Amino acid sequence: MADKSYTLGGFIADLMRKAQHSNVSLAAMAGVSEGVIRNLLKVGLDPKAKDPEPRTLRRIADALGINAIMLFRLASYLPPQAASNSVRADYLADIFDELAPEKQDAVLGVIEAMTDRITQKHSLEMMRDQSTNPLAGIELNFPQVRRLLANQLIAHYQMTQPMDVQVVE
Repeated sequence: MADKSYTLGGFIADLMRKAQHSNVSLAAMAGVSEGVIRNLLKVGLDPKAKDPEPRTLRRIADALGINAIMLFRLASYLPPQAASNSVRADYLADIFDELAPEKQDAVLGVIEAMTDRITQKHSLEMMRDQSTNPLAGIELNFPQVRRLLANQLIAHYQMTQPMDVQVVE
């Protein structure tokens, strides 16, 4: 059996527990039925669980206050990436984005002090010096960055048809 915390159902269950949601409260908040929530909690754990609709994942993500891409990845709607971040890293990134600028700077300072790679130190310095520029210090030609940006656009615009996705390319 798969590790529960790395399945869609396990991840949603953990978030529900932390937010003190019941199946009924999450269903009401997301505008879906309780049966949909029960099914989601089985995805990745029970082979008979029905694959969730992308629209449903978007509603659940919004209700839980997380990035829908995390749920799309766990549901295998986004292709696996060779060097993708873990769901945990994506979750921490969302928390980072909600921090006040001075707290973000403090976190970046700690990471900068801990890294040994000069290129990473330089990127972190640029991020800290140009905090109003969201792309400062980020190498945009890096394939993983381009893939991440494309996946975020696909999720944001709720693209579901192959023709829609070609627009991102």
